Amino acid sequence: MSDLEFDRESVGVSAKKDWRDSEEFSRIATFLAQLYASTAVQNLPSGDNAGVGNLRGSLNDFRSVLTDVLQEYGDACATLGSGQESAIANHDAAEVQNIEKFRELADRLGG
Repeated sequence: MSDLEFDRESVGVSAKKDWRDSEEFSRIATFLAQLYASTAVQNLPSGDNAGVGNLRGSLNDFRSVLTDVLQEYGDACATLGSGQESAIANHDAAEVQNIEKFRELADRLGG
């Protein structure tokens, strides 16, 4: 079994990268929100075009959901980037608490 180690320098590099990722997700979401299925899906020359309408509706729903997902990813990256300092500050306290809880559990189980 290997040890799990907290590397503050690695967290800093990751957080800075993720901060830029947040901006990129926001740019993509903004661009995607401007796309509409009506410009990509044309009516058929004959028939009632019910299938075409359904396709447009599905594509617009997909665009809307994907835009929301991209914005959530952007929020998550921003939270990681801005939460770096608090994560580092809280890590040691959480580690000590988890070790204490594990030792209590091991003692109760006779280990």
